[in-house]
Amino acid sequence: MIKRKVVTAWWYNPRNGEATKIGKFSNSGQQAFIPTTPGEALDWILVLDDASKKYPAPGKKK
Repeated sequence: MIKRKVVTAWWYNPRNGEATKIGKFSNSGQQAFIPTTPGEALDWILVLDDASKKYPAPGKKK
């Protein structure tokens, strides 16, 4: 669980290991996230990080 007020959101593509930063969002209420390429057989992983930690993109080492 992320307890901070702001999260950084990413779409991670497990097919090629690339991540696309969506932006920073409030960590309250509801949000709708739509993949960059919607459709069948296109797997995307939504990654939400504590924005204050400044983690690297998913799939990258610090």
